Amino acid sequence: MKQKVLFITNIPSPYRVDFFNALGKHCELTVWFQAKNESNREWEVEGLGTHFNYKFLPGRTFGLDKHINPSVLRELRKSRFDLYVMGCYSSPTEMMAIQWLRMNGIPFILNSDGGFPAPEESAWKRKLKTRFISSASFWLSTGVNCTRYLQYYGAKPALIHEYPISSVSYTSEQLRPLRPERTAELKMRHGLNKFVFLSVGQFIERKGFDVLLRSFRELNASETSLLLIGGGPQEVQYKAYIQEHGMKNVVLLPFVQKNALIDYFKLADAFVLPTRYDVWGLVLNEALMFGLPLISTLNAGAAYDLIENGGNGFTIPAEDAGALTEACRAILRGEEERSRYRSRSLDFASRFTVDCMVESHLDAFERFLRIRKGEAVG
Repeated sequence: MKQKVLFITNIPSPYRVDFFNALGKHCELTVWFQAKNESNREWEVEGLGTHFNYKFLPGRTFGLDKHINPSVLRELRKSRFDLYVMGCYSSPTEMMAIQWLRMNGIPFILNSDGGFPAPEESAWKRKLKTRFISSASFWLSTGVNCTRYLQYYGAKPALIHEYPISSVSYTSEQLRPLRPERTAELKMRHGLNKFVFLSVGQFIERKGFDVLLRSFRELNASETSLLLIGGGPQEVQYKAYIQEHGMKNVVLLPFVQKNALIDYFKLADAFVLPTRYDVWGLVLNEALMFGLPLISTLNAGAAYDLIENGGNGFTIPAEDAGALTEACRAILRGEEERSRYRSRSLDFASRFTVDCMVESHLDAFERFLRIRKGEAVG
């Protein structure tokens, strides 16, 4: 008989829906979403519930992502599952659910996409995080930096299971290189030069595109373009900087959905994530799938697991425009070197697929159930 598994998570983001559908083929999976969307997300989601049961918990959202769904307690009281997985711990709903599970003596698994320890935070905030994170019986971690974060807030090292997090799935057809005429058409339409650095994300301060613009101005490489896709409140500021410095080789595009974004990943020669803070940074996974060399700041959790310095790209400190410029120059040095970067990125990509993510979760579930039965931890 298949295990009955409950996931409580925030919203049906595309990559999670792909994962839930794949996982649901191996267990009786139920997902409770706290909201249909968040104010900073514009995703179109396909395949919701194809291979899993789901419901949206009635409730309200404050700010960007603070969901309050008191109905979660009623749902927990009337339902029974073999495994309970908390998608996070930071919303009021998640805190209510964790407290209910603790009070009823029900062991649960806590998933974390990542984070960065904050030694400067107030004592009460650290105490609160430690209370909720350490109260789990088992932890799912996306990688090296996430594990460090969980341990900082009380997770037991021996009970942390690292899994390869995957972005949205792509078909072999979607991953096929662009036809030369399509590449030429896109470059002509947007006025792009021979070599294209791509970056994707909201035009907000946290994403660090202002640093990337300064770096690209310093790079001053002929036959090279910078393509920024995402749109957002800082677009006016970026356009003013571009105009002030006469940067004719920078192109800004608004937010585009997954399918429309594919051609731009194929068109690009390298991908840059200049973020000031990203718990993970799934866009690096997406770029990896298309074999792009990667440059990222160390303020993206994914950088610690997806980038091998000098192997498939470079990691740099956040806010360091000079280091970013040098990393871009290194990518531009020669086609033979870039070919090696691309090959290594594809090697990484093969280990961060939805199937690998599902297999690792199933291993984690089996291990967790063995531990509950008192068997030796493997």
